[in-house]
Amino acid sequence: MKVLAYLFLFHCCFAFTESRATGLTFYTEHFPPYSYVENGSEELKGISVEIVNEILKRTKFSHSVRLLPWNRAYELTLTHKNACLFSTGRTADREPLFKWISPFTEVSMVLFSQKVNPIKINSLEELEHYRIGGYLGDAAANYLMDHNISIENVTNNFFNIKKLEKGRIDLWATGELAGLQIAQKAGYANLHKAYTLMTLPGGIACNRQTDDILIARMQDELKTLYDEGFIAQVYQRYMPELTIPSY
Repeated sequence: MKVLAYLFLFHCCFAFTESRATGLTFYTEHFPPYSYVENGSEELKGISVEIVNEILKRTKFSHSVRLLPWNRAYELTLTHKNACLFSTGRTADREPLFKWISPFTEVSMVLFSQKVNPIKINSLEELEHYRIGGYLGDAAANYLMDHNISIENVTNNFFNIKKLEKGRIDLWATGELAGLQIAQKAGYANLHKAYTLMTLPGGIACNRQTDDILIARMQDELKTLYDEGFIAQVYQRYMPELTIPSY
C-alpha cells in the first residue's frame, strides 16, 4: 500500500511539474561556437545548444527553440512568461531581471582592432579617443555604455567586420571567440585583440514569471550533466582548448 501511495504521489508531482512547463520558449542567437546554424543547414548547433537540448530532453518539458537577433530575443524574454534566453552573460545589471540556470559558458568580452594597424589599450579611460563598434544589447556594448563610453551599435554583429575593415570604427567590442568565428566566416583574418573588458559566466536566463519549480529542475539537471562529465564531453567536441566553467 505504501508503495502504491508513493507511486501515486510521484506521478501526481511529475504531472504537476509537466503542466507548469507547458509552452516554454527558448530563444538564442547566432553566437558561435555556442549557438549557430551552418551555411545550407537549418540545424541549430553549438556548445550551449547541446547542453540546453540535453537538459530539456531529461526534464521532458514541452518547449520550442527559436533563433533570433539578440536584442529581439532579449526583449521577448523580459516580457513573456515561460520565455528563456541562452547563452546570456550573467551581469550585475541583468541578475535581478531574470531567473537563472547556470553556469555553462564563460565568455571573454574584448576589443578588437585591425592587425595591420594594431591598437593597445591599457585602461577604459583611453577609449574616449576611439570610435567603437558594438552589437545592440550585447554585454560588451552594455558594459561600455554603463561606463559612459560612446559606442556605435548595430543590429547585426557581422556589420562590425565591414566597418572595422573599412576604417569606419577603430575598435570592435564583442565576445572574443564569437568575434573570431564571425571574422573567419566573413573571410577576414585581420584581427588584433586590443583589450579584455571582462570575463562573464553565462547560461539560461528565464522570465521572472517562470515557475521556480521549473528553474530548480533545470538547474538540477545541469548539475547532473557536470557530475556525469557531459559538459566536458561537449566542450571537447567543439573546442577542447576552452576552459570549462566551474560549477
